[in-house]
Amino acid sequence: MGRLQVAEHWQELQNGYDLHKAQRVGEISPIANALHEWDKANNVFQSESLHSLKVDTLQSVAELQQLLRDASTDSELRNLAAEEIEETSSNLSTLFSTLQNTLIPSDPFATLPCLLEIRPGAGGAEAGIFVGDLLHMYQAYCKRQGLRAVLVKVDAVPSVKGSAEEVQEAILEIGNPGAYGILKSEAGVHRVQRVPATETQGRTHTSAASVLILPSFPEQGDEEYGAANMDNPSSDFYVNPQDVKTDVMRARGAGGQHVNTTDSAVRLTHIPTNTVVSIQDARSQHKNRQKAWRVLRSKLAQARRDAREEEKAQLRVSVVGVARMGRGDKIRTYNWGQQRVTDHRSGLTLNHLDNVLQGGESLDEIMDSVKAWQRERDVDALVADEEAQAARKKGK
Repeated sequence: MGRLQVAEHWQELQNGYDLHKAQRVGEISPIANALHEWDKANNVFQSESLHSLKVDTLQSVAELQQLLRDASTDSELRNLAAEEIEETSSNLSTLFSTLQNTLIPSDPFATLPCLLEIRPGAGGAEAGIFVGDLLHMYQAYCKRQGLRAVLVKVDAVPSVKGSAEEVQEAILEIGNPGAYGILKSEAGVHRVQRVPATETQGRTHTSAASVLILPSFPEQGDEEYGAANMDNPSSDFYVNPQDVKTDVMRARGAGGQHVNTTDSAVRLTHIPTNTVVSIQDARSQHKNRQKAWRVLRSKLAQARRDAREEEKAQLRVSVVGVARMGRGDKIRTYNWGQQRVTDHRSGLTLNHLDNVLQGGESLDEIMDSVKAWQRERDVDALVADEEAQAARKKGK
């Protein structure tokens, strides 16, 4: 499939220059390079030791394996061939991963900063406490990774005796380019199993929290990200101001003298989708309005992309049965009693709960396993798309 894409686009460009075709060739050139390296590693061996033994004709893994199976092969040549196969197999594994990455279409938001939103799900007060645990986990992870994380919003309920603070909503902005690509695999439902501090019978409760990763965008006038052109109606980040209702009100809750004395809180409602964003963290209404618009644009941009992905997923299911795991699916379980964390996508289980909640290396290991799982799913989706197109052509 990759070879066919490369050949077709190069042929089109040879027939006449076209800007769109040239851009597409630029996009697929990494595929051509990866294929070249794959063929080179798979078919040609540069071992000086083997060449010194006059075996220049051995040019494939299959031939080396045949050499090992041949009872007449002397021990020195057999050892060299075994070493060559081991080294080449390792190289092929790395190149296979590279080839997978080049074949998978890049996420249009992958290079953007992101907003990380956490909300409680089923489980009452315990779910709100778990939101706070996840917030601290991601803050610690960002600090360890050198990512700039700023708390945009946190709505907390005062804790009761014997329990931690309940968080009703938290939004963390990670301002580094590429943060969306790093964290997007964290989106979904996170489940916790533990004995709450207020539980008198010692029973284990199950609660949940939802994590949403939203693409963020640069400030007005920054042209670094073409996808984030807020004035372009075709952009995912474009929002027609006429579609948004703005309400200002007194801030509520703890927060100092400005609370309940000035109309600093801002609520935006996107009427066509009924998407609501409320911000009251800053003392200035102007700053709250800016934050609310940033969050609203991010929510709508992610929703538009999700709608496109869902449409593709439904087509794949109807044709070849490849389904998509959505952000509403349970993705991970944190079990306090067993000190266990299980990711239900990659299937990885680690008994390093404390390290995960501290944003440590164990969280890296889980996230890497999910990304590998996602790459395999993306390759399956590419194959499904090819089969769907073939089925449509056959049906015509």
